[in-house]
Amino acid sequence: MKRTLLLFTSLLFLVATAPAKEFKIYAMFLQDTRVQLSDGATWMMDKGDVFPVRAYKNMQKNIILQLAGAAFVTETSKVRILKPEEVEAGLEAYRKNVRAYLESTSGKIQEELSGGDLPKGAAKKLPKKQP
Repeated sequence: MKRTLLLFTSLLFLVATAPAKEFKIYAMFLQDTRVQLSDGATWMMDKGDVFPVRAYKNMQKNIILQLAGAAFVTETSKVRILKPEEVEAGLEAYRKNVRAYLESTSGKIQEELSGGDLPKGAAKKLPKKQP
């Protein structure tokens, strides 16, 4: 009994002190696909775009992917899961999409804060705050 308890305690210690390795699965679009983001925006995803997988849905008929802080659902048949050796190359495409998403989101926020009198899609810098 003492030996089993010692072995269990040692194993628990090893698991608790092991450095956590992040595990993510990435999916690549196989065709151009229009999606609705969780923030309400509609985006056209291009063939070859890569996104992290958050979950599967409807018995794996749909897949939930992530774009920065937003998520979106698409059919599983429109993407393929990347092999571990393909992930590094796909991350550059993901980073470009994140930058575009963040710029788009900040443009919308600036437009709302300026009173919304800008033409649709135009982003205007806010005046600098006076000290």
